[in-house]
Amino acid sequence: MNTNRIALPESPNVLKSLRTGFDSITKHLTLLLFPIGLDLVLWFAPHLRIKTQIESLILEMNELSALLSPDFGEMIETGNEIWMIAADRVNLFIALRSFPIGIFSLFISILPVKNPIGEPVFWEVPLLSSAIIISLSLFLIGLALGSLYFSGVRQAALFDEVKWRVILREWPRIGFQSFQMSVIWLILFLGIIVLGSCVATGVTLFSVSLGEIVIILFGIISFWLVFPLFFSPHGIFSRHHKAWKSMLQSIRLTNMTFFKTGLFILLAVLLNQVLNMIWQVPPEDSWLMLISIIGHAFGTTGMLAASFVYYQEMNRWVEEIQQIGTTQPSMEERPTIEK
Repeated sequence: MNTNRIALPESPNVLKSLRTGFDSITKHLTLLLFPIGLDLVLWFAPHLRIKTQIESLILEMNELSALLSPDFGEMIETGNEIWMIAADRVNLFIALRSFPIGIFSLFISILPVKNPIGEPVFWEVPLLSSAIIISLSLFLIGLALGSLYFSGVRQAALFDEVKWRVILREWPRIGFQSFQMSVIWLILFLGIIVLGSCVATGVTLFSVSLGEIVIILFGIISFWLVFPLFFSPHGIFSRHHKAWKSMLQSIRLTNMTFFKTGLFILLAVLLNQVLNMIWQVPPEDSWLMLISIIGHAFGTTGMLAASFVYYQEMNRWVEEIQQIGTTQPSMEERPTIEK
């Protein structure tokens, strides 16, 4: 009896992708200059602050809390404490860490106000309009540099070489698509925030405890919706897709390789969180923080390289599966007996 057997292609290998990605970065350590340089700017360069504007916001919130219920007023007071900390630490230069395409930074989560040689110079931005213009300008600069960074990491990961002439030639196209993707992400983020804020505020007016539960549930749902977009930037760099098509491709590939892709993303997030706990051990005014900056740069750049390797493997697997599907007959073949 003859039966037709189909040899399925090898599925993406998570651990192999991680190993290949980190190995490629060890051969191209110059790529670490991007995240190291950004952290040094956030550490030693002058800080652009909006402390006066944040303090004015806190005063307005205090006046509002006096008109509301005690439970709701308590929430506002707790929020004001967070805003007071932000007033001292927020530095508009953090806008250089553009998203979703941008250079990784350890100090985005720390927001240092001290360094080993003392305190940086603080420049107060008096007007909200000026702060917005400065932030947008810095964001665009970060996006342009982030496009170069992603392109270099992608070449190192997939071709074991970095050709800056090729990268610079493709920079305008990639930069424009990166900008489009950032706008799409911003609209998506604002939509989620506005919807979540309206729902949470409405429920909190009736019950603070129920409002907290709603916020947690909404966060879980939001993560579930954004999860398939993890690889949305990769299509721009690896497949020359436009921004919107790259996002759709990310959703498609993630759904078709859900469990393995979920494992890859989970490992990436856990590894990043664990390492960040280690990198944040030294005080922000200690020279030992330089070791943390270098370690963080290597870890995040290696993980980015691994993501490009895994993304290529996902595309390869899906294309081979589709090719098998198109070469098979439309009707199921029955086993036949040889005479």
